Amino acid sequence: MIFLIILIFGVLFLFMNVRNVAPGIKGSIIAAVTVILLLLCIRFRTNYIPSLGMSFLAVWLCEALMLYILWWIARGIRRAIVKKPLDQRVAISVARLLLFVSVLLAIIFRIAGSSANENFHVRSFKVAIPTEKEFTAVFFSDLHIDPLFNREKMERIVHVSDSLHPDFVFFGGDFSDVPDSTLSAWEYDFLVQKLAATAKVAAIAVNGNHEGFLERKGNNFKGWMQDNGFIVLEDSTVCTPLACVTGRNDHNVAKIRDVERKPLFDLRPAMAESKLPWLLMDHQPRGIEEDHPGRRPDFAMSGHTHNGQFFPGTVIINWVWRLAYGLGELDQVKWLVSSGVDSWGPPVRIGSDTEIWLLRFVPDKL
Repeated sequence: MIFLIILIFGVLFLFMNVRNVAPGIKGSIIAAVTVILLLLCIRFRTNYIPSLGMSFLAVWLCEALMLYILWWIARGIRRAIVKKPLDQRVAISVARLLLFVSVLLAIIFRIAGSSANENFHVRSFKVAIPTEKEFTAVFFSDLHIDPLFNREKMERIVHVSDSLHPDFVFFGGDFSDVPDSTLSAWEYDFLVQKLAATAKVAAIAVNGNHEGFLERKGNNFKGWMQDNGFIVLEDSTVCTPLACVTGRNDHNVAKIRDVERKPLFDLRPAMAESKLPWLLMDHQPRGIEEDHPGRRPDFAMSGHTHNGQFFPGTVIINWVWRLAYGLGELDQVKWLVSSGVDSWGPPVRIGSDTEIWLLRFVPDKL
């Protein structure tokens, strides 16, 4: 809902400013065509050409809004000092300049940011938890497979995971923006099977908010992933000889299903497994319930934020989330928020990276 409100505001604000590039009806037509193209690309983004168009227009929208907001602030300050309206010819010239600069920024970001999106980093971190045995996990999130996604990137992810020989492969949600039937037609099912097979103990996934969007259209993320070797946890816990893992239903999925998320207390490992470390996966890094009693997870993993993906989102994201990226703590739980291994919408990264994590869980000597 918040995203929809922001999108509506952005489109209306965009129309108001773009129409100033020309006087009268001509400016309104230019603005209307721009807005219609943007909405059509969003509506049909599962097809290649609209997806390509959206990948540019989405970047341009962000940069244009930033410039127009700054211009409105500057114009407000000027009006307060000078107390005279801006000459129309000057207003048109500034509007054209802002449009040109925003388009130029979008082109630069789209070209430079695509390379950064493709070349994901492999980050390694040692996690001290209450465990008797050392074990490893490959963790990544936010694949967002769509018509612009590079299949070769998924092949590299499988290769990297296979070379690391992890005990677990953890996926943190937002696998795809196309239906599972399309994923099978594109033969991603075979790649997911190969990825799951790289885990010596288990490959485990949770859903994300985009799984919720697709579920409205009849998509079955859980069934498709399970058919291809992953355990999918939806407000449930599975225990292995090395660790117990809890996976939460994403907030958006729960809302679409019109169900309440189970209290984390109800998902804690049983007494028989109480000596095993307890790991948590929750797509959105909102933390745990304030009133959660007793034992807390030893380590938690999330995605979703993309670390803002590109400027100015990379700045704004830190105002939205308590922990927008990296290793930190939420509600007295050690928490990792990944920036994701790919991007939603435009395959662009400026000021943030795509990544997968190799987590080495070692005994906590304390």
